[in-house]
Amino acid sequence: MRLLSILTALLMLSACAAPAVAPRSYLDEETAATVTMVEQPWIFFTSEVIEFSAKERDYMSLFALDINRQGTHRQFVAILVSDPPAAAATNPPTLQLQGGGLSVSLQPTTETPRELGLSKAPASSYSAVARWWYFPVGKDILANVVRSPDLTVALDIAGKRTTFSTWSDGSADVDKLNAVLP
Repeated sequence: MRLLSILTALLMLSACAAPAVAPRSYLDEETAATVTMVEQPWIFFTSEVIEFSAKERDYMSLFALDINRQGTHRQFVAILVSDPPAAAATNPPTLQLQGGGLSVSLQPTTETPRELGLSKAPASSYSAVARWWYFPVGKDILANVVRSPDLTVALDIAGKRTTFSTWSDGSADVDKLNAVLP
């Protein structure tokens, strides 16, 4: 009886322990690519006035991911912008990552998500007008992003810059992803 009590107590204690959040990994069955990505995105916001929008803020979710196609690994920063400007439909954006000593300018890939190895977006869009872009990066850039205090992100579309500040810090998830990359 005492052994049963001890086992029950241990089971209850182990259920209370917070599980380590590891990167999410799955096989995309349509493209045969293995996708490894952060469990939770880094979320940014802007309080700038959004032209022709009823909202006061625009949001950007930043996902770091690795796409493995037949042993060839490629890393990307995927961003989801909740309400991109109309010019985004014809003008590819430039993504600026800044913080600490980091200043990186990224151009989106011209490949479609399917050509990258993604049959679906990394997460559900939160509005009908939300838009995804994918920016090729390397492990070194991901490592520098994690170490950048007060990371800000700017999106340049057709000469208009929108700056985003951190809402929910995703650096720990990016760091865990970077730790498992080859």
